[in-house]
Amino acid sequence: MSEIITSKDNAKVKMAFKEKEGKGDYFLAEGFHLVEMAVANHRAEMIFSLKDYASDVPNYLVTPEIIAKLSSTVSPEGIVAFCKKSPANPPSNSRLLYLDDVRDPGNVGTLLRTALAFGFHDVVLSRSSAEAYASKVLLASQGAIFSLNLKESEQTPEEDIRDLKARGYRVVVTDLKAALPPEEIKTLDAPLALVLGNEARGVDPEVVALADQAVRIPMSGIDSLNVAIAGGILMYLLARK
Repeated sequence: MSEIITSKDNAKVKMAFKEKEGKGDYFLAEGFHLVEMAVANHRAEMIFSLKDYASDVPNYLVTPEIIAKLSSTVSPEGIVAFCKKSPANPPSNSRLLYLDDVRDPGNVGTLLRTALAFGFHDVVLSRSSAEAYASKVLLASQGAIFSLNLKESEQTPEEDIRDLKARGYRVVVTDLKAALPPEEIKTLDAPLALVLGNEARGVDPEVVALADQAVRIPMSGIDSLNVAIAGGILMYLLARK
C-alpha cells in the first residue's frame, strides 16, 4: 500500500521541491507521459501522485495542494516523479548539437526533441543556455531528454568548441552573414557538430571564428527564423547527407 502524505512540509516533498528547477543532481518530471518515460529509463526515484501508480518505484499518495506545489503547469495531471540526472558520456556520435546561449526553455526543449528525431544523439548546452532539466524544457522536449547524451557545460563556449575540434568534429555554425547554403556543407569526412546561437544575437563571434564552416538558410520575405525552426531545418538537411 502506498504511503500517504498530506503535509506540504513533509521532508520528501520539501526535498523534491528544491529540485523543481533542475539545477542540482535531480529534477522533477510531471505528467503521465514524462513519468512513464522516467520509470522506463530507470531515472525515477520517487513518485508523488493523486492515485496509486503501478511501478517498482516508491509511490506516495499526496494531496492536490502538494501536486500543485511540485508542478509547473496550470492544470497538472496529478503525478510527479523525483528523478536522478544521468551523467553525460563523452560525445561519440557522428552528429552533435551545440546550443550557444539559447535561453528560451521552449526553444531548448523543442531542439532536444528535434535532435533526437534526426540522429543528433549528443547534445551540449553552453553554461548560459536554459537549464536542460527545467520543467518547461522537459515538457517541450516530450521526454527526448531521456534518450539523449546530454551535457550541461561549465566551460566557456570557446573552450567547448576547441574540445570538440580536438575530438575530430567538423564545427558548423549558423551565421546570417554566411553565404554557404546547407546543401554545400561537407559532412562525410568527419563527425559534425552543429552550433546554434542565442535568440537575439546568434552565435557568439568568437565561436564563429573557431568554426570550420558557417551556414545560412536561404529565405525571402524575412531576414531570420526562430532558432528552433532554423535548427530543425538544418538538422533535417544535415541528417540526409
